[in-house]
Amino acid sequence: MSLTMAGAGSSPALDKSRFLQRLPCAALRIPKQRSHLVASLLSRFLLDMPRVRHIVPDPDDPFMRLLLLAPNITLPGLQGLPEDKKQALANIVPLDVVQHEVVLDYSYWPVEHILKEILPAGCDVPSSFETIGHIAHLNLRDDLLLYKKVIAEVILDKNPKLRTVVNKVGTITNEFRVPEFELLAGDPSLVTEIKQHGATFRLDFGMVYWNSRLEGEHKRLFAQFKPGQIIVDMFAGIGPFAIPAAQHGCVVFANDLNPTSVKYLKLNSQINKVGDRVKAFNMDARDFMRKLVSEEEGIVGQLATPIVIDESIVHDTSNLSTKRSKKSDIGKDGGEHPTGERRDTVEAPSSEQGNDIPSTKKSEEKKGKKVRVSGFVKMNISDIKPWERFDHIVMNLPASALEFLDVLNGLLPKGRWKGIMPRVHCYCFMRSNETNEDIMKKAETYLGSSIVDPNIYVVRDVAPNKIMLCVSFNLPEAVAFAPTPEPAILEETEASSLKRPRTE
Repeated sequence: MSLTMAGAGSSPALDKSRFLQRLPCAALRIPKQRSHLVASLLSRFLLDMPRVRHIVPDPDDPFMRLLLLAPNITLPGLQGLPEDKKQALANIVPLDVVQHEVVLDYSYWPVEHILKEILPAGCDVPSSFETIGHIAHLNLRDDLLLYKKVIAEVILDKNPKLRTVVNKVGTITNEFRVPEFELLAGDPSLVTEIKQHGATFRLDFGMVYWNSRLEGEHKRLFAQFKPGQIIVDMFAGIGPFAIPAAQHGCVVFANDLNPTSVKYLKLNSQINKVGDRVKAFNMDARDFMRKLVSEEEGIVGQLATPIVIDESIVHDTSNLSTKRSKKSDIGKDGGEHPTGERRDTVEAPSSEQGNDIPSTKKSEEKKGKKVRVSGFVKMNISDIKPWERFDHIVMNLPASALEFLDVLNGLLPKGRWKGIMPRVHCYCFMRSNETNEDIMKKAETYLGSSIVDPNIYVVRDVAPNKIMLCVSFNLPEAVAFAPTPEPAILEETEASSLKRPRTE
């Protein structure tokens, strides 16, 4: 991924002075101690504007206040105020009426108002954007690119917690699902930290895939996992499914092809104190699945060197590195190994564990023992044999996950398998000219078998003509234990629809 700097071009400059407005209004000078009593009496006749107080200090007397009146109450004599209110007011304080001026400057107006004033008539004002920690992620249409710098400047001005604004450039075509970004304003560092459902995720947005709009889907899926279950995540990324599942008391075998994603997956496992419940792998998804069930101790049992966490960075996110990893350096930090990271035991998390700094103490439990902890079972992770059992398979690569269903055909070793058939959760895109039946036909073609009672869940609208689905089903025994089949071949029209590059 490359982060390019946006050129100034002919983008118009932001003239903040044009948003200055002065609004005259009548005001009552009243003693400070009587201000709220009078305001209650005249509540229906006070100035009512968003983010503008109707009781303000008197610039000439610190013991007095100005009570700002509605525009229809005018000088002299408080015209527009009912006589009974005037009489009641006179019984409380002397009538001291002055002219006041409400000043509204650039800081008052919201983003939508400012952009509507800046952009030409006919241009739709950007109504929303994705936030990833301190980063605002825009996806501007072509007609707004001329104004991208000023749009970014306004967004930074109006969102104090943001420090960086980037715009997505082109479509996602690389194998790691990482977009190209253009820096529009602010800090060039794309290393950031976010929180979801009690978990903390650190990531380099320029080097890994992340979509904050999938937060609800992450929660929906891991809520289906039960403590003690074994989860296989074929396209794990930095851990949006794996980390919460591990916090929920599951063991997770998590894989991703992107070495930087695996680096942050292991780091996030430690930050969230689930490093002993997540095994991270860095390999092709099909190879990962085959080796997982191969009963090779060197593959499943040997785990990568843990990443050392600088605790000062965990406490103070302002110290996060401002240098992004180069592709040539990917995987060098922390001694990356394709078999992931391990600690000694699998332990259910406590309710307070979510965002603490991981403990460096070794487990005091004797190897091989199972102890009930917070209602969950504490297991020795080295005793877990995925060739005998796992419960869920997560396939979150919607642009091409359907194609990877072929690896499940003949995957499980019938003579050694002791569990029930795992539940598969396969994400995919469906275009406006397709139906659920079309998607299931593709899934069954790649799987090599019909699928009984699938659950098709609409995750979200991706574009006007495309939605994201999650197809969940129990892996058929006939498929899981079948002899190794020939690769699935789709008709040309079906295959071409799956080869389109990912665009979100």
